[in-house]
Amino acid sequence: MEAAMEDAFVEWINTFDVKSYSIDTVVELADGVVLSEILTDIDPKWFKQIKQTETASNWVVRFNNQKKLHKLITRYFEDIVGQDPELLPTVNLTAIAKDADLHELLLMCQLVIAIAVQSDNNKVYIEMIQSLSQKSQHALMVSIEEVMNHFNTEPDYASNNPRLSYLSGNSGGSGTKNFQLDDMPYRYQLEFEKVLLEKKQFETSHSQLLGEYDELRERFEDLLSEKEDLKTRLQDMDEAITQANNTGKADYVMRTEIEHLKQDLERSEDRRQETEMMMENHLESINELKKKVEELTAQAEEASSLRYQLEEYKHAIEKMQKMESTLEKYKRKAEDTSDLKRQIKALEDQNSSLLERSHQVEDEYRKVLAFKTLMDSYKEQVQQLEFGNREILREKTQLEEEMKNLADTCAYLESDRDRNAEQVQLLEEHIKELEFGGGQTLDKVVSHRASVVIDDEGLQGDPSTMEENMKKANLTELRLTIGRLQRQIKELEVKAPIANSLADETEKSKTNTAELQQNYDSIVVERDRLRDELAQIRNGIPDSLLNQTQTIMAFRSRILDLEKESSSLKESTAYLENMVLDGNRSVAKDRMTLQNFDKEHAKIQDRVNRLEDITKMQLHDINRMLVEANYLNGINNSGDEDRPGLSDGDLEVIKEQNASLQIHVLHLQEEINETQGKIRKVRDMIKLYSQLLQEMTARFSNVRKSDEGLIGRTPRTKEEEQDLLKKQIHDVRQQSKIEQQLIISAWYDLVRRSDRDASSLGFRSTPSSWLGRQRKALDVNLRQRLC
Repeated sequence: MEAAMEDAFVEWINTFDVKSYSIDTVVELADGVVLSEILTDIDPKWFKQIKQTETASNWVVRFNNQKKLHKLITRYFEDIVGQDPELLPTVNLTAIAKDADLHELLLMCQLVIAIAVQSDNNKVYIEMIQSLSQKSQHALMVSIEEVMNHFNTEPDYASNNPRLSYLSGNSGGSGTKNFQLDDMPYRYQLEFEKVLLEKKQFETSHSQLLGEYDELRERFEDLLSEKEDLKTRLQDMDEAITQANNTGKADYVMRTEIEHLKQDLERSEDRRQETEMMMENHLESINELKKKVEELTAQAEEASSLRYQLEEYKHAIEKMQKMESTLEKYKRKAEDTSDLKRQIKALEDQNSSLLERSHQVEDEYRKVLAFKTLMDSYKEQVQQLEFGNREILREKTQLEEEMKNLADTCAYLESDRDRNAEQVQLLEEHIKELEFGGGQTLDKVVSHRASVVIDDEGLQGDPSTMEENMKKANLTELRLTIGRLQRQIKELEVKAPIANSLADETEKSKTNTAELQQNYDSIVVERDRLRDELAQIRNGIPDSLLNQTQTIMAFRSRILDLEKESSSLKESTAYLENMVLDGNRSVAKDRMTLQNFDKEHAKIQDRVNRLEDITKMQLHDINRMLVEANYLNGINNSGDEDRPGLSDGDLEVIKEQNASLQIHVLHLQEEINETQGKIRKVRDMIKLYSQLLQEMTARFSNVRKSDEGLIGRTPRTKEEEQDLLKKQIHDVRQQSKIEQQLIISAWYDLVRRSDRDASSLGFRSTPSSWLGRQRKALDVNLRQRLC
């Protein structure tokens, strides 16, 4: 089934035009490149193409590619298709990457074709499937149904999924539009496969039943034979009884029974003899097997000892090979030491230049930090002053608006008061005239209101009645006007203190505005003064910092002295290392001198580390003092809280300079770290070479005792030492070859003897008689049951 599915997937994948190369087997999909190209053709927005690289043969690269594809496939099922990815079959990606497992690759191909038939362009891919052969269509349909069965929790899943129903309706081989006719062959093929599985199960059960039937038949035949024996014996007994009854002799029955018993005894005697013979044979075979076991144990012990020797020789061979490789490395490294020395010198020069540059940058950075704290404090003060100025301006505008409204109301009330006072005076005068005057004066006063009362009837009456009526009307009107004026006078008397209070408030607001104007003028003067001070600070360093320059310079001089001392110590260590490398091998061969050099090197290294720690601590103290100086300078220069600061443009320029200096410092620090790392690696390599030389000299001193005279003699040149090492390696190789040949011949003899003994033993142990075979079968069955 897997072969058919593999052929179907290969045929289907080769129908795509986007693939970079055609495939012949599914194993070629292990790198994931072709699968990624097919998935990008299916949905380019979701899937990304994996480019083919030269390192595709590495299983780690293939594992990463397969992991990316599997993650995208599971997310596609979850987000686009809307299915739970946990229901998908698990795929062993490590088996695909390492061994290109066929079964796991077929699972990946099943997931890819399931995505193709459930994508938006599923019609195109279904038509591609229909263009394949009938066998390939069936295999692909079965693989799709296997994937869908993981999600198929309900029987009507295919009817609820329109893409799957469309696939089942369009997957026929004849290309007709009838759903049932297209789906019938696949259904029958599935049923046929089920019937085949049932057939296999029935065959196995049939074979089991046949075995049981044979056993029962044998038992039945045995029972029949026993039954026949019993029948014959009964017949004999009946005949004997009838004869005895006829003749009257009862002894005849007993004689027949005795004869039967004799026959049984003869049979049992034969069986006993057979068992004794078998016991003797078994005892002989057991004795022979014991002898063979003893011989084999001795041979096994010899083999184990030989195996241990072989492992030791293998280990020695590996050591010799490693030593040869180290010798070759030493040769190459001896050639490269001159280049390394030049590189070390160049790196040390570069390191010193970079250290100087880093010190310069640190000084500049400290200066910038000192100005930065001042700028921050000034910026905060400017923001506070601007905020207070805005609040003051807002209050000023509100008060001005209130003052304008109050002035308008005061003017209106004053004009109304003057008008009311004039009206009161006029009314008082009119009242006096009315009290002391006659009707004519009254007519003159109210002549402008007489036209309201005069009508046509009054004009037709007598002049005397008309004058009386006018007098009455004027008196009532005057009384009404007097009452109204009195009420207005009372109201004006009540409003008079309110107007006085409004006038006081206007005067207060005027005084407040004057004070605010004075404060604003003083703030502007203070801002100008601070700007002048800031310009002076930009031109030079403040006086508060100059008082501490002596201590800082002392610390810096101490740091420079320590750096000089550390450089001298480094030069001394480099000189000692060169002496160790370029010497006449006296250090490597004299242990006392080597130990003395190690002790001196450890002391120098401890001193260097201690000096570096001291320099770090002093640098930390200097930085702390600079920060405290900046803080004190900021406190001394802070002053009042309402001082303005720098402008935004100046602050941005300073920030940009600070950022560029920080980036430059970081780059310099990285370069310093790189150079220090290279120097450490070179030193470690030199130490490793010295240790390897010591180990080699210690090992070669104990390889061959016969060559003690040659080894004890100190070689004068490197060529003699190399020749000696080559000779020793050649001798060890010759000895290991001879030992391997001996071990192989011994193993060959052991295997040949064991095969010969096994063949002779198997030939002897096979029983020839029927009873022996039955006993052997019974023995095998009993052992199986016991096991």
